[in-house]
Amino acid sequence: MKSKIKSTAISLFNANGIANVSMKQVADCLKISAGNLSYHYKNKAILLAVIYTDMYEETLDYILPENSYITLFHFEEMMLKFDDLQQRYCFFFNDIVHIIKTYPEIAKKYEASNLIRFKDARKLIDYYIETDRITPENDSIDYNKTIYNIWMTSTFWQSQKLAIHTASYTINKCGSIEMLWSILLPYLTTKGLEEYQQLRKFVKLPTN
Repeated sequence: MKSKIKSTAISLFNANGIANVSMKQVADCLKISAGNLSYHYKNKAILLAVIYTDMYEETLDYILPENSYITLFHFEEMMLKFDDLQQRYCFFFNDIVHIIKTYPEIAKKYEASNLIRFKDARKLIDYYIETDRITPENDSIDYNKTIYNIWMTSTFWQSQKLAIHTASYTINKCGSIEMLWSILLPYLTTKGLEEYQQLRKFVKLPTN
């Protein structure tokens, strides 16, 4: 039953936004009483916290392989997994500011997990530098800022489509991974660009 409650709540949150969905609406959609629902999840904060835990545990799979040669495709693969997560839990990323302000415990966990991701991303960038795929850092290149730009673009990719949806504006009609690559491509070395071109021969960029 708990699994059914979570999936129903996620569907309602995705369709209407978390602020516009009450626990009663979740119960009505499930055709159960509010009391029955509260037996499993006392309130929306608890339900959302459980859903966020599920989301976080999924991201634990986004881990680079150990003791093996890491290619540029590993970056793309991780970003594609995150994009899939965003689409399945789009309410979270569309309502992220509201969630952070309204649910402080989730906000703390979310911030902590992002700080870990920044460290992991820095390790990946350093690996690409060491293997001559990315230009070394210098006075005009700060990869910590590049990482943050990638995080901002990926995190707010879903919500920006709600803000800019004019049909004649096509820049944001590409897939998120294409936009993320546009941030990283200028930093690739000749070796990195050759590897990227090989990647594009075998793997087409997805469109959203």
